[in-house]
Amino acid sequence: MHKANVSEIHLCQRCPRLLAYQLCGHKNAWRIGLTGTGTMPGKLFHDHIAAPFYKAMASESDIREGLTLLIGSGKNLELGLLALIEKHLFLPVMEQHCKKLGEVQIMQLGHGVELWNRFQAQFLDKILQHQKNDINALLAKTFHNPEELITGIYNLGNDRKLQVSGRYDALLFDVTGSEAVVMEFKGRKAGRADEDFLQLVLYCWLLKTETGISPRGAVFYLEENEPEVLYSAEDITNTMQNLSNLFQQVIDVQDAVKEKENITLPPSPDPQLCKDCEFSPKCEQDWGTRKKENPPISSDNQIHNSKEVKKEADQGIEAITHALGALKLPIEPLGYIAGPRFIRFKIKPLLEKGVTVRKLMNQSENLQVELGLHSAPLIQPQAGFVSIDVPRKIRIPLTLGEIWRNGQRNKPLSKVAFPLGVSIDGSIVWADLSDSTMPSILVGGTAGSGKSVFLRSAAIGLALNAKPEDLRITLIDPKRVSFTDIASLPHLSGPVLMDNEPAMKELLQLVDDMEERYRLFEKTGSIDIDTYNHLATPLSHRVIIIDEYADLIIDKKTKEQLEVSIQRLGQKGRAAGVHLILATQRPDAKVVTPIIKANLQLKVALKVTTSSNSIIILDQTGAEYLIGHGDMMIGGSVPVQRLQGPLVTRSEIEMAMQKSN
Repeated sequence: MHKANVSEIHLCQRCPRLLAYQLCGHKNAWRIGLTGTGTMPGKLFHDHIAAPFYKAMASESDIREGLTLLIGSGKNLELGLLALIEKHLFLPVMEQHCKKLGEVQIMQLGHGVELWNRFQAQFLDKILQHQKNDINALLAKTFHNPEELITGIYNLGNDRKLQVSGRYDALLFDVTGSEAVVMEFKGRKAGRADEDFLQLVLYCWLLKTETGISPRGAVFYLEENEPEVLYSAEDITNTMQNLSNLFQQVIDVQDAVKEKENITLPPSPDPQLCKDCEFSPKCEQDWGTRKKENPPISSDNQIHNSKEVKKEADQGIEAITHALGALKLPIEPLGYIAGPRFIRFKIKPLLEKGVTVRKLMNQSENLQVELGLHSAPLIQPQAGFVSIDVPRKIRIPLTLGEIWRNGQRNKPLSKVAFPLGVSIDGSIVWADLSDSTMPSILVGGTAGSGKSVFLRSAAIGLALNAKPEDLRITLIDPKRVSFTDIASLPHLSGPVLMDNEPAMKELLQLVDDMEERYRLFEKTGSIDIDTYNHLATPLSHRVIIIDEYADLIIDKKTKEQLEVSIQRLGQKGRAAGVHLILATQRPDAKVVTPIIKANLQLKVALKVTTSSNSIIILDQTGAEYLIGHGDMMIGGSVPVQRLQGPLVTRSEIEMAMQKSN
C-alpha cells in the first residue's frame, strides 16, 4: 500500500516534480512557488499561539475559565478575548522569542493575532446568540484538540490503495448549524488559493472518512488584511469527488522516485512556476520531457467540462422553474451561460399570465431557500431576458497571471491598462485609464469583499503593462499592511505612504505637477500626454492608488483639501496622464460625496452590506447580493456587468519586478 501525508499531496497539486524532489531529499522543495513577504513568523503563530489556545479551550484551563467569566460579565467579547490571548500566549511568546525577531516580524505577528482574534470573537458571538446557557459546556463542545492525526484509505482499484494521513490546524463545532469547521492557517498571502482549498478538502475528506461528518472549512491567511476565505460543506464535498486523479498522480510520483516504473512526470500546471523553479534546468533530465497535461484538479476542468456544466445547469433550471411555478410565476427558460464562478440562467416572464420582471426580481430569498444557497442570487433584467446568477458548486479563484495570459488578444494599446476580471461568459474585461470613460476609478466594498486584493491586482497589472520609466505609481495605505509585498516594485514613485500628512502633501504635489504638464502642452501645442511624448522628452504616466480613503478624511480640514485635489485630478488628469484609484470600505454618503462620485468615472462595487451602499457606488442595487472575495459589479461610465476579479501570486509580482531589467 502506498502512503502519503496531506502536505505531500498538497505539493503534488502544485507540481508533481516538486513532490518527487521533496521525496528525493530536497526538504525545501515545498517552499518553491509560495507567496508572501516572508516577514510573518507563521510557525511561531501556529505552534505557540493558535495550537496552545485551541488545546486550552478543549480542556479545563485558565484561558477557558477566563473566557467563561468574560462572557458571563457581558463585556466586549473581542477586546476581552484579545486581552486573554495577550496575557496567556502572546506576551509569553514575546518574552521568549522577541530577541530573535525583527520589528517588522513582531508587528506582522501582532497584526495576525488581532485578525485571528476578531474571527474567533465573531464565531463565538454567533454561537452565543443561539445558545447562552451553560457557557462552559458550550465552549467545551465548540473547541476540539488541534493537530489530531487522522488517517484514511482511498481505494483506486486494480489493487492500488493510498493511505492518507494528516493533522488539521484547528477543528471547531458550530452549534448553530450543527456543523464541524476545519481551519488551516497560512503565514503568507492567498497567492495559491486553489492549492490551499485542495489541502482543506483533503483534511475534510479524512475527517469525513473517520467520523462520517461533512465539515465546512476556512483558510486563514495571516498576511492578508481580510484573512479568512470560507468554503461551504457543499463546495468541499463536491470537490472530494475529484480526488482520485490526484491520488493516482501521487502514487505515480512515488513509483518514479523508487524506480519501480519508467514514468514521465507532468510539470506544474503553472508555466510561471517552471520559469522560477530552481530545479528547472535539470527537471527534464530527471523526470522526462515536458508534455502539456491537464492538472489533476484544474479550474478549466471544473468550469468548462461540458457534461458537468450541462448536468448542473439542467438541475438548476429545473429547480428554478419549479420554485417560481409554485409561487404562481410561470417562466420560459431561455438557456444559460457558464462562468468561472456562476451559471447565469436566462428566463423570460410570461406576461400573458401576469408575470412581470419586478415580480421575478423580488424572489431572491425564495430562490435562495429553494436552491439551498448560502446567499440570495442576483436577479437582473437584461436585453430580452431576466438573468439569475447561481454560484457553481466548485469555484476556484482565478490568478492575475492566468487572466493576463488569456487576455492578450483584447488588451488595450495603452500603458495604463490592467485586467479588471472575467465576465460571466468567460471574456476578460480590461480597465484602460487612458480611455475617456475610465480615467479614474472608485472602489467600494465591505471588509472581506476583496478591496485590497483588487488594488494589488491593479498595481501589478499596471506594472506588467509598462516599464518603470513609462509609469510611476504612488501607493497610499493608511491601513499600513495592504502593499507590504509590493513595496519594492520598481514602478513606485517612492515608499508606501501611510500617514495623513505625507499622503496629503503628495496629492497636492501631484495636482501641481498636473498643472505644470498643461503648461508644457501649451508650449508645444500638444493636446494630451501622448501627443506631447512624440514631440518632446517623454513624460511618465502617474497613477495614485489609495486603499482606505475614509481613514484620510477623519479631519474636516483634510477632507476639504482632499476633495478639492480629487476633483481637480478627476476633471483634468486623463489628458495629463495622471490617474486615481480610490477604495473605501464605507461606501456611504458621508464618505463618497457627490464631488468624489462625480469625478471618479469607473465604479467598482465589491460586496456591500445594504442596497443603499450599492446605490451609492453604482446608482442601482445589486452589489448586496455579491458573495465577496473578488466578486464585483462595474458600472458608472460603462454598462453594469458582473465580473470575477483575480488574485495576485508571487509569480506576477516577480514578473513586474523584472520590468526594470
